[in-house]
Amino acid sequence: MGIDDKVLHKLDFPKVLSSLAEYCILPRAKELAIGLKPYVDLESVRLALQQTEEGKNLLRGNPLFSVRGAKEIRPYIERCLRGGVIHGEELLEIRDTLRAGRKIKQLLQDLREQFPGLWDITLPIEPQKPLEDEITRCISEDGKVADNATPELADFRRAINRLQNRIRESLEATLRNPSYQKILQDPIITQRSDRYVIPVKQEYRASFPGIVHDQSASGATLFIEPMPVVHLGNELREVILKEQREVQRILQMLSAQIEGRGDEIADLHEALAQLDLVIAKAHLSVSMNAGAPELVAGQQIKLVQARHPLISGRVVPLSLELGIEFDTLVITGPNTGGKTVALKVVGLMAAMNQSGLQIPAESDSRMGVFTQIFADIGDEQSVEQSLSTFSGHMKNIVEIIDRSDGRSLVLLDEVGAGTDPTEGAALAMGILAELHERGCRTVSTTHYGALKTFAYETPRVKNASVEFDTETLRPTYRLLIGIPGKSNAFTIAGRLGLSEEVLEKANTFVTEREMQVADLIENLGETHREIEIEKQKAETGRQAVEKQTKALEEKSIRLDEELEILVALAKDEASEIIREAKREAEAIIDELKAALRKENKQQQDIEKARQGFRKISAKLDQGRQVKRSGSELSADQIMLGQTVYMTKLRQKGQVIKLPNSNDEVLIQAGIMKVMVPLSELKLAQEEKKAMPRYSRQMGIGVRKAEEIRSEIDLRGMLVEEGREALDKYMDDAVLGGIGLIYVIHGKGTGAMRTGIQEFLKGHPHVRSFRLGEYGEGDSGVTVVELK
Repeated sequence: MGIDDKVLHKLDFPKVLSSLAEYCILPRAKELAIGLKPYVDLESVRLALQQTEEGKNLLRGNPLFSVRGAKEIRPYIERCLRGGVIHGEELLEIRDTLRAGRKIKQLLQDLREQFPGLWDITLPIEPQKPLEDEITRCISEDGKVADNATPELADFRRAINRLQNRIRESLEATLRNPSYQKILQDPIITQRSDRYVIPVKQEYRASFPGIVHDQSASGATLFIEPMPVVHLGNELREVILKEQREVQRILQMLSAQIEGRGDEIADLHEALAQLDLVIAKAHLSVSMNAGAPELVAGQQIKLVQARHPLISGRVVPLSLELGIEFDTLVITGPNTGGKTVALKVVGLMAAMNQSGLQIPAESDSRMGVFTQIFADIGDEQSVEQSLSTFSGHMKNIVEIIDRSDGRSLVLLDEVGAGTDPTEGAALAMGILAELHERGCRTVSTTHYGALKTFAYETPRVKNASVEFDTETLRPTYRLLIGIPGKSNAFTIAGRLGLSEEVLEKANTFVTEREMQVADLIENLGETHREIEIEKQKAETGRQAVEKQTKALEEKSIRLDEELEILVALAKDEASEIIREAKREAEAIIDELKAALRKENKQQQDIEKARQGFRKISAKLDQGRQVKRSGSELSADQIMLGQTVYMTKLRQKGQVIKLPNSNDEVLIQAGIMKVMVPLSELKLAQEEKKAMPRYSRQMGIGVRKAEEIRSEIDLRGMLVEEGREALDKYMDDAVLGGIGLIYVIHGKGTGAMRTGIQEFLKGHPHVRSFRLGEYGEGDSGVTVVELK
């Protein structure tokens, strides 16, 4: 049992789905987006949110990832299943879709541990490489059946070319014949009814033997096939018919192969559409600056700084809780104060969350799963059903009470309105009390003051109001939990010019109890504002402490890096000591050999050699004392998604596969994947940190290697601007020791790609370059190997 479409329309959910559909590529994915319905079980919601988050993570590492290349092939498959024949261009679209499915599954298979939810979507995809190859062999890229599809077709087409050449040679000889010059209208060869003809003047028809195939509009010209080529034309026509039958047979053969794999191809297309929908959800989340709330088992809502996704411009965020300390919230306040918008935000966030869409709210928000969402919002008046506004609302509320339970979210706008205030207030309290007893999570707006007292006196029911600025006579749209709204009628009337006499008379009609309630509300409002000020001060202090803690962590990491660099320098120095010691040892050995040849100095030279060896041994011991600091990571410290620093490559990356038996870790650095030994990894900050300056050995090259990335994005630039930016970037890359770079120029018209590749051909830093492969950005990226 799902959530009613009528309720989703009241919450503007279809408008969000329309925005989602705009990010889809495949028509089938757009259909899935428009028809998306909220799930009502926890596991389905959890899986949908997981897939959306994985889609966002995939796009971070591969921004160009999509199902582009796949086509809308459902009509072709259906035609094949009915025994029909599909044609060349349609076959190419099927081949492209099969190829896209195969490559995407291959890509996600390598990343299935990192993206298990996306991998599950591709499980129905069965690669059809033989069928892809057969279509490629038989159909050329212009959509026509290729000559080498079958030997018979190749023979027919060679015969057609041969006969056409013989006919053309014969007709050209006729045109060159001097005796025919005066009877020809124009010395040209043309075609009528698939026959080669010559235009002849009407008055010379009897002088030119042949078959008339057409006549000009004026009747002055006849299009005649000369008698010498009639036989060749007949023969050509026969061969053309055979060629057409062979083409039709090939298309039927390919259509039959597709029919035999119809279910597998349909499943592949559906999986691509599902994946397209997930990627669209990820794009929509990025555009809304949205994130996934914490999913909880109970029927809870905690929205922190939530924003309505369809309201543009400056939006006042909404913070609200429900189902934690209280289950029913009664919002009071003046009209145009934003009460109805608050209702819609609560319902829309719940519907989006249960549909696997991330919500525009802060990360510490959390949401439960509701089996039903009910909403009575807007004017329910119906002329056709002879319903007044009050009757229309009551009809909705009766249905809500009949169907709601403890797992329902109920949103009521102006409950009890449209009738006598006293009766309406009593009716509203009865409705809210019934829903509250059933355990529903209810948010209601009202103008009735009696409901404020009801909220104070009923356990787990809370008052709330939309703040109103009495100075500007405008609402601030800030929701204040725990404070009932004040009508502000006297204040607004006075500021708009109503005389003091009239206001004093009006005050006499207000009971003392009502005035006490109004004063109590005003005092509560002041108290709430003071509490908010104190909370802001506390929050400011907390942020300052967090900032200081972060600075200390950064300093600690920076000191660790400085220590590692100093240790590396010391190790280099120790290596130089050892090399020098070896050179001295070789010299001493040479002296020892010379001394052995000289008997009179033998003992003295041997003692000198011993002293030299003792000196070398001392230097070697000094070199061995330099040890590397214990900053390497152990296998149990490595986690998927962790950001690490590769000490040899001097680059940062993310862990996408845990250590293998050889203690090697698969790291994603930009769009590159590298296997790195565990001993060459250390933890790294997310932010870039400047390398300290220690010596000339750690100069420009190290700093460049730290700072420069392995890719450059030239999209949006003019060609000349792109060349200048690329030239400077390659200088930095060569200086930083980077051997392979990725130049992102996009596809577009191809002007930037052509200009960049012309520039690379003669560049002194370039060893070679090529277009990106599938998964690297295809023709939108050029991969350059530097010298």
